[in-house]
Amino acid sequence: MNLADLASARVDLGFLTRARLALRTPDLRPAWKESRKPLRADQREHAKKQQGPDGTWASRASSTKVRAASGRRRRKPLGRLPAALTTRFDRRRLIVRSLVAWSDAHNSGARVGHGAKIPRRTFLWASDKVLEIAAGAIARTVAKAFERSLR
Repeated sequence: MNLADLASARVDLGFLTRARLALRTPDLRPAWKESRKPLRADQREHAKKQQGPDGTWASRASSTKVRAASGRRRRKPLGRLPAALTTRFDRRRLIVRSLVAWSDAHNSGARVGHGAKIPRRTFLWASDKVLEIAAGAIARTVAKAFERSLR
C-alpha cells in the first residue's frame, strides 16, 4: 500500500489558536468601562452608610463632635474624600485610587500630625454586589472575544 493512495483531508484548526490567544490575553477595557459607574456608586454608598468591609466605622471623637456642632454646617466624617476617586484601566486591570494624598490615613487608620490618631474608616473597597457586576461584565467581554476569534 502506497501512502499516496490514502485519502487525505486538510483540517484547519487556526480558529483554535485564535481562540486560545483571545482568551489568554483578553482586552477587558469594555468590562472595566461597564463596571466603572457601579463601582463609583458603590464607593458613595459606603460613605453614606459609613460602613467598611468589616462593619460600621468608628464613631467620631467627642471633641470632634463638639467642634462639628459649633460650626455652621454639619460635616460628614470623611467629607468629600470618598467622592474624590479616579479610575483608570488598561487591557488587563482596573485601578481605582483616591486623588487625596492623605486618604490612606483614613482608609487604613494612622497617626498623623501632632500625634492625632485617625481611626480606620475603610471607604475604598468593592462590595460583593459590585464584584458580581464586574464578573458578569468580564464574562460577557471574554465571551465576545471568543466569538470574534471564531470568525
